[in-house]
Amino acid sequence: MRIGTILAGLWLAAGAAQAQAPDKTRQDYNRADLVRGLCQPDGCDEFAILSVESVRTTAEGVLKRTRFKTFHASSSGREARSEETGYVYCSQTRPAVVAEKQGRTVGILLAPFATQDSRETVRRYANVAATYFAVCHGLESGRAAAKDLAGVAHALGYRVPAPQTVTIDLRAPEDVAQAAPQAAQRPSAAAPAKPAATDERREDESLTQGPIPED
Repeated sequence: MRIGTILAGLWLAAGAAQAQAPDKTRQDYNRADLVRGLCQPDGCDEFAILSVESVRTTAEGVLKRTRFKTFHASSSGREARSEETGYVYCSQTRPAVVAEKQGRTVGILLAPFATQDSRETVRRYANVAATYFAVCHGLESGRAAAKDLAGVAHALGYRVPAPQTVTIDLRAPEDVAQAAPQAAQRPSAAAPAKPAATDERREDESLTQGPIPED
């Protein structure tokens, strides 16, 4: 009887300690330093900005070198992924994100008020929009832009006439400041929302994601 009483006491004490211990997964679910981008059935892409450095200023904007830590959050918790580098061109007239992947330098020219982007295209580029606005205007703007790109851009006074988001090949990240959307463009709207699972698809997706969480 005495042994049973002792065991019961230990069990209750352990239960009390577990109840008092913080649930780390739940505690940091909405971490203040993270920006959430695209969400899909298997979870959401997130990233933290590790560093931002201005590298060139032009008449229309500022090119910034960035470094990110990416994560994937789901019902099973948050999984840390890779650290990635890239560039963001902060400009109210030609906003862009630059990704360097597999020997290619690609500029993603955002069109916040696009009339030719489908809803699926807008979703696909949610991470890019979140990255751009988080770097150029702060984390709250990044979070908001992932959900309402046009609304955030309008509130911040953007003037971008481009009818659709496009990606272009660049010789160097600095070239994005002079990039003309009409030149050598690959309309993002033409890309299928769920292309076949081939090596080309994986390469294309990594480029459109840029320095932000991958699918």
